[in-house]
Amino acid sequence: MLSDDKDKLDGLRTYIDGKMKRYNLLFAVNGGAFAIGKLIADPKNEKILGGLTPQALAIGAATFTLLMCLDIWFWGQMMRRDFFGSSQVFAVPGKAILIALGAILILGWLLAAFGAVSQL
Repeated sequence: MLSDDKDKLDGLRTYIDGKMKRYNLLFAVNGGAFAIGKLIADPKNEKILGGLTPQALAIGAATFTLLMCLDIWFWGQMMRRDFFGSSQVFAVPGKAILIALGAILILGWLLAAFGAVSQL
């Protein structure tokens, strides 16, 4: 647990940097998967992508998103418990945002994978 103000500021900086790097990775990979999905939609690119199907891409992206959300959750919990004494960081609002973002991304990928988007 952090003892003085300098340690608390350093710990908070570490927490924010770690969290932002994880969120950036989550969104970068999802954005890259979306770009690949746009390439898959064009029949001219079939040979270039080695037969990657939209379903496989979407399931992979959903799985990655779930794993990244778990990683962010465990990072936040560890920082909250071990460095901040169960206060100040990764409280209910942060957890709710993480769950909402993960759910939206995963639901979007699963809808894309199983064609439900065209039926809405």
